[in-house]
Amino acid sequence: MNSKKKEQLEDDYTQEELFYKEAERVYVPMSDGAELLTYFTKKGNHPKGYEILFIPGYSSVPMSWNDLWDCLNEHFNLYVFETREKITSKVKWKHKGDMNRSGLDVKEVFEGLKLDPKKTIIYCACSSALYVARALAEEWIKPLAVIMVGAVRTPKLPTKLVFLTHFTPSFVINGLLRVIGKIWISTVIKEGVQRERYKQYIGTASAMRWKKTSSITWWDGTEDFKKIDTPTLIVGAVEEDLHEDNESQICVDLVSTSEYLQVPSFLYMHHLPGAVEFTKQMIEYIDKL
Repeated sequence: MNSKKKEQLEDDYTQEELFYKEAERVYVPMSDGAELLTYFTKKGNHPKGYEILFIPGYSSVPMSWNDLWDCLNEHFNLYVFETREKITSKVKWKHKGDMNRSGLDVKEVFEGLKLDPKKTIIYCACSSALYVARALAEEWIKPLAVIMVGAVRTPKLPTKLVFLTHFTPSFVINGLLRVIGKIWISTVIKEGVQRERYKQYIGTASAMRWKKTSSITWWDGTEDFKKIDTPTLIVGAVEEDLHEDNESQICVDLVSTSEYLQVPSFLYMHHLPGAVEFTKQMIEYIDKL
């Protein structure tokens, strides 16, 4: 099947969004006064009662994950935690958004939801892997295991866009942020479904929230990864433009308790039919624990 036909199938495909539509929603209070959205279902049928705390990447949108969530939801109690740069967060200018605060958010949502560390696997992607690594390095959390997709030591964000976001008033740049961000995505991601998904991320961006969290752009998580002693599966994709596979492999070398899984592409993990096979791979890893 050539790439044009694959993309046409993706364009025509309608997601069922079963998990997203039926999930309960709750705002979890953070210690600094912010409130962050979590949505969840408790219908998993895994024989050991395992649960997944799913933390999507920076500014990602549900459309990117719906198929995988539906697959995971058949097997696990599933919680999706939306981090503070997302439009759903109840944050004010006084609230911080640095890497330490982001790591504390993971700790506090874990505690706020009363998750059992012995039965909880954290699934995180891209920059959220850094938040989890920060929490693990400080021993704020101790889950059963962690699955990191597209792990990076430093988030790959456009430096000029971050600079503009940081120093320009929010009300001025909300429109500019979306225009410039989409142009940047078009220059670094080849044409296709993945590019359109990232443009959707930019389209839902909030300048104020991005300003508050822009300092994570300069964070280096190398030392945090070295301190992780929790069983960790790091997933890299060969056909990936934004989260380079060689960077994921470097993270594997840093985490002494890690295993590495290489998959074909963004589409394989996120969308049907690949999401079904990817879920089976996740279950195999979890069952080994």
